[in-house]
Amino acid sequence: MVDVLYLVPGTALPEEERARRERVANELTVADVVVESVDADGPSSIESCVEDAWAGVGALEKLWAVRDDYDAVVIGCFGDPGLRPARELVDVPVLGPSEATLHTAAQVADRFSWLTILPATVPKSRARAHELGLSDALASVRSVDAPVESISHDSRELVDRMVETGRLAVEEDGAEALIPGCMSLAFMQVHDEVADRLGVPLLDPATVVLEQAATWGRHGIAQSAATYPEPNYGKLDGLLGAPTAEPADD
Repeated sequence: MVDVLYLVPGTALPEEERARRERVANELTVADVVVESVDADGPSSIESCVEDAWAGVGALEKLWAVRDDYDAVVIGCFGDPGLRPARELVDVPVLGPSEATLHTAAQVADRFSWLTILPATVPKSRARAHELGLSDALASVRSVDAPVESISHDSRELVDRMVETGRLAVEEDGAEALIPGCMSLAFMQVHDEVADRLGVPLLDPATVVLEQAATWGRHGIAQSAATYPEPNYGKLDGLLGAPTAEPADD
């Protein structure tokens, strides 16, 4: 059995929607994988670099508290807030949706476009692709103009908007695949419909990152300690919600 933590860095999701996404996450993975969705303290939604940094702190605090309970961790926001420090903090694999999905997009197509939520998130989306070394494969970033807290999983109007925005990316920007740059868009689970209407793949970040997390957890794959060295735990006392101590030697 592989236990995967889906760590949501924010507090906006109503309990009913959080439970729905947890159910969907478990339906997307295979039988020997159990996904548990847990919220961390943070902004109500993440639509700026400021909120991204703020959310990362809460994610680290929660991750430290449950660090021994899971085989793998997924940061439940497409911006991957706190991903790199989280990999320094724990030994189990920690994965981010944008990292996993953008690299997959570059494998299934020469050029892909990112459908982000707002015009204000276009620059940070481009910056994330640059950080991952994928700027040359990024055909464009286009906004579907949907604030996170306005997204409903059953909104037909938003599906149509994703199709029309995606069509512009394909016809005008040369995109050969698309990614929805928000986990609220991902959990609408309309990828097959949009792909059928446009004739190019629309990747599902939830499926991509959860399956990768399960695979890493199952096979003992984790981030390299040479790339993500342990922090100085003596300097972290009180910063993670409880006194810290360096892990005991085996």
